[in-house]
Amino acid sequence: MKKFLVILMVFAMASVLFVGCTTPPTPDPDPEPTPTPVVVLSATPVLTSVETSAGVSIFSVTSTSTLYMNEAQAGNSILVRGTAPAESLVKIYLGGVAIATVAETAVTGLWTIAIAESALGADGVKVLTAKITEVGLAESLASNAVTFTLDTDAPGFSIAATAGVQGGAAVAGTVVSAIVSGRNPVDAITINSSATIAMVAGTWTISTWGVSAAVDNVTITSSTYTGTKTYQVTNGDTFTNVIPGVTFTFLTLPTMAPGNSATITTTASVLASTTAIVARATITFDETVTAAGMAAGTYTTLGDPTTYKTATNIGYWDSGTTAALAPGLAGATYTISAYGFTDVAGNPSGTLASPVSASCVVGAASQALAP
Repeated sequence: MKKFLVILMVFAMASVLFVGCTTPPTPDPDPEPTPTPVVVLSATPVLTSVETSAGVSIFSVTSTSTLYMNEAQAGNSILVRGTAPAESLVKIYLGGVAIATVAETAVTGLWTIAIAESALGADGVKVLTAKITEVGLAESLASNAVTFTLDTDAPGFSIAATAGVQGGAAVAGTVVSAIVSGRNPVDAITINSSATIAMVAGTWTISTWGVSAAVDNVTITSSTYTGTKTYQVTNGDTFTNVIPGVTFTFLTLPTMAPGNSATITTTASVLASTTAIVARATITFDETVTAAGMAAGTYTTLGDPTTYKTATNIGYWDSGTTAALAPGLAGATYTISAYGFTDVAGNPSGTLASPVSASCVVGAASQALAP
């Protein structure tokens, strides 16, 4: 009996030792990941040409130059052509935004899409690409990009002009006009400007208000000062430099009836100068132009500009090359008309029957407009 108990205890202890040394179970392997669907893209199309609605090429899509499309080329619509797999759907993108124009390629793989000019938006830089969708496949990557500038505005211009002076000599002012209302109270007008007395540009109105010299009976108003000046005038009085650089004489009293007046307009004189200053004018275009685009114009006032500055879109004239720019024009209004000039995109401006014009007030003699 004792022997049996000993065997039983040994067996129990062995069982305990065996259980304590048991290897833990191996965990299950990771489950298989869910497969990612494979998206198959349609073949990438090729954009081969951009044309007018009449099928005339506007520019080469492979050119590395800056490309332009003008008003005549854009017309009501343009044509975009390319290649892609047969019977695929084609969509044109403008700056990454799809234009609502879709076509199906022919069995040859060629496609043509008309794009309305209005769909191109406002003038500026445009980027055209194409994408296609084949049956059962996702939309393709974008085709080769065509970048161009849409410019549908005809160019215009502004002008500036300065007078000139002769070197070492004074340029006399002039009496431009003497307009009479009623009866002219002034008998004679002479210019007495000199090296020390210069005429100034302005308008003077001389009016008589009575035949008696016992009271102030003449008023003079001018664009050169504020208010009205009054004078007591007797028979044949002479006024010197009341209008700077001008002498004038009144008629005798019986003819100086109330309400008579004369308006005298003058231009400025320029005192002696030691350095000659050439009269100049400039024309500044409001769009990018080339020398050829400027030269294509007809300038009905001055003839072609003598100097072109394409970097600043400016043309220059000076009185050494055109008699129309003479010294002594300071304060006058000057107008230049032109037609047929073109901007860099090829948009022309004006016609012989309807030229483009711009005006300016001529500035004092200056070197500021030197080309």
